[in-house]
Amino acid sequence: MTLVTKLVISLVKSMADSSHREQVIGLLVKLNERQITIFKHLKRIDGRLDQLNGKVAEHESNLIQIKTWGAMGLIALPIIVNLIMRIL
Repeated sequence: MTLVTKLVISLVKSMADSSHREQVIGLLVKLNERQITIFKHLKRIDGRLDQLNGKVAEHESNLIQIKTWGAMGLIALPIIVNLIMRIL
């Protein structure tokens, strides 16, 4: 091979390597942007889950109160009816 041919081949390889490097850098930038977007979405989802968990805890305490009042009513109502029937 002549010296010119060797120079042309090395120049083509160099251009191919730099082109490949640019493509890899471009893909890494896109990946980084996607990761940032994904982490932002995860942060919003976590915030929403925290809100929902708070609501669930509130609903559970409300259900406990309702069950407690219901149990008290089931015990107290027959006693009250029995006392009223005895008076009449």
